[in-house]
Amino acid sequence: MVAWSRRKENIFFRVLQRTMTRRSIALKTFLALFVVPAWLGAQDAVLDVQPAPLVRLTGVLEEVEKPRASSFPVLSVWLGNKPRVFRVAQVEPVIPAYPAEDRLREVSSLGLRFVGDDEVLALLQSPEMHDRSIVIEGWLRSGRGILQIRSVKVAEESPRQP
Repeated sequence: MVAWSRRKENIFFRVLQRTMTRRSIALKTFLALFVVPAWLGAQDAVLDVQPAPLVRLTGVLEEVEKPRASSFPVLSVWLGNKPRVFRVAQVEPVIPAYPAEDRLREVSSLGLRFVGDDEVLALLQSPEMHDRSIVIEGWLRSGRGILQIRSVKVAEESPRQP
């Protein structure tokens, strides 16, 4: 059998040789046209990664009779269907790379809508949270005018130095 397959005049050998050559050419063409350009394009991909819009706002929440135009640092906010005013004293991005204060300045003059879990919103609407310094932490969507509140707490009073 070995002697039969090595003979040059064997027709089966010639067909097999041509088929293998064609498959080799087809494989090389496929690699050159599809796989290599895709691999090269993946090497220089630039991903535009933005820091999370998680902010911590310290300020005073006040009740008002009717809404007013909002401009930083006095923001008109909506808590449910009731207008309020949030006087911002301090803005901190939870992730330092996020430009939190710049994004707050981009909020529409209509103000921010506070949204979140029912427990957090109920705590924010309670009388003990009004007219005192509080810390609100949440995700700011300035383009949509939304602050998705994650937590609310009374701000700790810093000890005064004589």
